[in-house]
Amino acid sequence: MRNRRTEGTKRAKIVVLAVLLLTPVLNADSITISTVQNVTDLLFRRVTTADDQDSSLSFILDKNLGRFSLFTSGNYSYLLENSRENFFTQDLGLDYLHSFGNKTALYISVLGNGTFYKSEYSDFNSISLSAFTSVKSYISQTSILKSSYSFIYRNYEASLLDYWSHDFLLSLDKYFVTGTTAKAEVCWGYKHFMNLPQEKEDDFQNGGAPFSGKNGNNEQQNQGHLESPELVHGKGRGIQFFSVSSLLTQSLGSKIGLNFSIMRQWILSGNNPFTAVRDFYKIENPFYDRFSWEGYHIEGQVTMLMPWLIELETGYEYSDKRFPGIESMSLMENPLGLTRKDRRVEVDVSLQKNWARISIFLSYAYILNHSNDPYFDWSGHFFSVGFKWNQPLGGGR
Repeated sequence: MRNRRTEGTKRAKIVVLAVLLLTPVLNADSITISTVQNVTDLLFRRVTTADDQDSSLSFILDKNLGRFSLFTSGNYSYLLENSRENFFTQDLGLDYLHSFGNKTALYISVLGNGTFYKSEYSDFNSISLSAFTSVKSYISQTSILKSSYSFIYRNYEASLLDYWSHDFLLSLDKYFVTGTTAKAEVCWGYKHFMNLPQEKEDDFQNGGAPFSGKNGNNEQQNQGHLESPELVHGKGRGIQFFSVSSLLTQSLGSKIGLNFSIMRQWILSGNNPFTAVRDFYKIENPFYDRFSWEGYHIEGQVTMLMPWLIELETGYEYSDKRFPGIESMSLMENPLGLTRKDRRVEVDVSLQKNWARISIFLSYAYILNHSNDPYFDWSGHFFSVGFKWNQPLGGGR
């Protein structure tokens, strides 16, 4: 079963897309073009291997309008072995920055976005509108207080996925003469699914699904990343979370920097309305986001300035996540009577060289994901190489 919009809504989406695509003709002040090549043996991050290459090409155009800035960006992602999952995104945004004296600044941003897949996954085409505002103020010579609010509205071709969300954030930064920076942050968010039906058990008890992709864990039948998770009968329409986090950074001279962060997140109400959440490499996923889990995330990083001004970064991440409302399944798709829980370790290293207009980088990551759902118990290698070029076009900031 597929939920479709009216013809009027479809025409509105076409108009929005046309506006987005026409934006690059503006007399921009600068353009940034980047390309990234990703190679992995585990594109879909599950127990079965899936070698693939993900190539992306993106651009950003920026136009200064006094206190305002108008920008547009686009990205095309191409998968070598799974080309039917290629997608294109286009953004158009306007931001505003205003200072009140020399201690307080206000920033406001509005962004429109379109994401478009091939016909096989057109249910996941979306148009979204987001707004962000923040106020940052020095409360002393070494302390900054920041508050922010963000709102997202996203409209999918498959209306069951439609949602809006908002979150509030409050943070305090403290700087020390030793080169140390300490940061504390609290965040609250709420996500509301607008079109979830109250009763869907009869529709899906025979394996039906609201989307065009295929269900199940069978790789022979399901090669795509955009599977069609069934709705869970009786689940709520909204999810609410709260998190606290802290960050500590330390500079060791002019060539070495250290940082360490830890976050704890709780789901206060609601849970994921789908039967499964899946994690993918470099591909947006509407089911796996910050509203899907609760638990811990720990991260550490060392940055070094090497000879010839090459930046070396090494990082370590550990997360312990529980997914409320998601039940672990055996490889034979039998319920295990457990809420899915993942423990993940990631180690990465990257090299980057910057020139006046050009940057290049090379990175490698190894990820080990332990899960009480055997389908998501995996490990994989991820390689990336990228190039970025920035060119002023006149006007300038």
